[in-house]
Amino acid sequence: MFFHPFPISFILFQACRNQTSVKLAVVDCPPVIEVLIRRPSLQYQLGFSVQDGVICSLLRGGIAERGGIRVDHRIIEINGQSVVAVSHEKIVHLLASSVGDIHIRTMPTSVFRLLTGQETPNYI
Repeated sequence: MFFHPFPISFILFQACRNQTSVKLAVVDCPPVIEVLIRRPSLQYQLGFSVQDGVICSLLRGGIAERGGIRVDHRIIEINGQSVVAVSHEKIVHLLASSVGDIHIRTMPTSVFRLLTGQETPNYI
């Protein structure tokens, strides 16, 4: 199954296929998102679940959601330490043991897969 990373754009491009001219506006959007989660103590849940480095669920109103964590994003760094090639258990341990300001860098999973060659772009 192929998941297109930009489904709305894909639909719009297909709809414009027979047009004589199309005006596009490019909006700068960095692929990596920096998030700051403030966790006062280990008694507070982070409020999200991770599976193989990907955020798969988010507790509504939790400290992770308030910090800007997004579902279906790949965790790239935790507190300046790259976790791209790190095991699931190590990522969970790093997150579970972190207190205070937790700096997390993420990117959409679809972008990560394209950048790492796990997927190829679908040209129109």
